[in-house]
Amino acid sequence: RPYCVVVALLLLAEVSRLGEGASNPGFVVRITRKGLEYARQYGMATLKKELSTINVPDLSGSFEVGWMGSVSYEFKSLRIRSFQIRNSDLSLLPGRGVRASLSNNYVSISGNWKVKKAFIGKKRGTFDLSVDGVSISIYLNLGEDGTGRPTASVAHCSNSVGHVSIHVSGNLSWILNLFHRRIENKLKDILKQEIWEIVRTSTSSHLEPYLRTLPVTLMIDQVAGIDYSLVGAPQVTSQGLDTPFKGEFFGRSQRSPVPFDAPPIRLPQQHDRMAYFAVSQYVFNTASRVYHQAGHMNFTIRNEDSPLDFPIHLHTKSLGAVIPQLARLYPNTELELEMSPESAPFLMFTPGNVTCMPVMNIQAFALLPNSSNRKPLFQLRARTDISATISVSSGRVHGSLTPGSKLKLELKHSNIGFFNVQLLESIFNYYASYIIYPSLNAKFEKGFPLPLPRDTYLNSLELQVHKPKVLVSALIGFLF
Repeated sequence: RPYCVVVALLLLAEVSRLGEGASNPGFVVRITRKGLEYARQYGMATLKKELSTINVPDLSGSFEVGWMGSVSYEFKSLRIRSFQIRNSDLSLLPGRGVRASLSNNYVSISGNWKVKKAFIGKKRGTFDLSVDGVSISIYLNLGEDGTGRPTASVAHCSNSVGHVSIHVSGNLSWILNLFHRRIENKLKDILKQEIWEIVRTSTSSHLEPYLRTLPVTLMIDQVAGIDYSLVGAPQVTSQGLDTPFKGEFFGRSQRSPVPFDAPPIRLPQQHDRMAYFAVSQYVFNTASRVYHQAGHMNFTIRNEDSPLDFPIHLHTKSLGAVIPQLARLYPNTELELEMSPESAPFLMFTPGNVTCMPVMNIQAFALLPNSSNRKPLFQLRARTDISATISVSSGRVHGSLTPGSKLKLELKHSNIGFFNVQLLESIFNYYASYIIYPSLNAKFEKGFPLPLPRDTYLNSLELQVHKPKVLVSALIGFLF
């Protein structure tokens, strides 16, 4: 019974503003009026079904009819034949909250009646009841429970029932027409109570559990997870709702504070799509930090990794032409390279571009024959520019890397004497393109998911790169 999708789509709208002193979010979701309008239309269809299930209890009692005295009556088998929603509205109250309202709605009810009087016996028939002007107004209070999880409650609910008309058929129906106002007033009270009960039950039994399917933490792989807890109360504006999430990667084996802050995110004044997801460079850089600390950016390249058609292999026979002393000191010996970044490489976002300038350490070893020992040969520092492409599909953010410039090498230390490192650049650039970039891109292709509640999906996705964020706009759908 997802009638509360009207509000579930609000993604945690609350009556207060973004908490003072809250850290900058790494991830912000904006739901625009267009998104809320879609939710309203969807919600009204499901709410109509919900309200049509109102259980109207039997009515019984007695009344005085002039000279006839007391007459007993019963109204049984009452059922709603139609519940028409004529007007609905979802109002954003900047700085306060959200109001959902239905007005001037129509209900028709049918059932059986029976009266009993000593000298006339029992008489029965049918009746039809029409109710105009049924109105409901709900003020919603959604927030955060202190652990980053969403909560929901009805701050205020009011409803009213307008004009009621009843048509009674059957023998002695004229008797019932004498006290129809009493019956109408009772039915008004019953409808008002039943409507309130449906709103309360739907909030506690459907809306609250649905909101809690919004993920707070997601495990990405055996190394990392991502924290999607709220860092403050969402902001209600005249144009929509902005909800701040932490958006921080963490190590699954050991979680430590991130030593840098997320930059402020300012969403552009765009409102033509249903939803906007602003993913800060902070999210990507916390991921880089976690994988770097876990050693998943380190690479070991051996001679068997060299493609057969590549003329230069990791062997002193091949590299002897570039570093002559290698062939003399370690004849006919295989080599091994260990490559690792000096620090976690951070992505930088500028309009239309995502770049990275990693600094890599490259340590070369000679694999001594008939021994498990390795002889350290030299250590290089490599610098390069990398271009990153960010994409999004099926609610996941993906990435890929391409070299923006050639590796530039410098000699940090050598145990075999001086040699010209520039002669090695083309060789190392080939290994980077053949081994390192494909390995990294295989990991980046898996990506990470956006925080979405259960049974919610995105389509018609568009992506723009701004400073310092990626902005994803989308249409929203539901699988209910």
